[in-house]
Amino acid sequence: MSQSSSGDFWADSWNPWISAAFAPQKLWQSINSGWSFGNVTINEQNSSAPQTEQTILAHESYGRQIGKLLDAVSELVKTQPDRNANKAFVEISKLTERIDRIKYEAAVDRIQGLRRDLELLSASDRPEDQAAFNKSIEALRSLLKNVG
Repeated sequence: MSQSSSGDFWADSWNPWISAAFAPQKLWQSINSGWSFGNVTINEQNSSAPQTEQTILAHESYGRQIGKLLDAVSELVKTQPDRNANKAFVEISKLTERIDRIKYEAAVDRIQGLRRDLELLSASDRPEDQAAFNKSIEALRSLLKNVG
């Protein structure tokens, strides 16, 4: 058995495979002392209590917190006599309208998705799918009876 020019048969045999590998040869990850959500990073530099903030967010998202504040500010704006002349009040009203429109459009999308899901269950031959369909239809009928 002859050796290759470098003198290490196994290393020379694996080199083409290693160089063609898609994964990096050295894996490392820096340790983040804080935590991040999307493009928001919470750590000791921008929060005096990052663990507390993380616990709050586990129960009430930023969106929910801001939404509740916007609802309260919107109600206060409605009571102001100069609400149509004050630029900040007008902007709050416009923001509330835009967010409400997004919520309504999302509700329509969810209802359309529910309709597709019900059609899927309805077309199934499986007894458990038919049972889920019937249960869902009864729940919807009960809801619609109370709404109308």
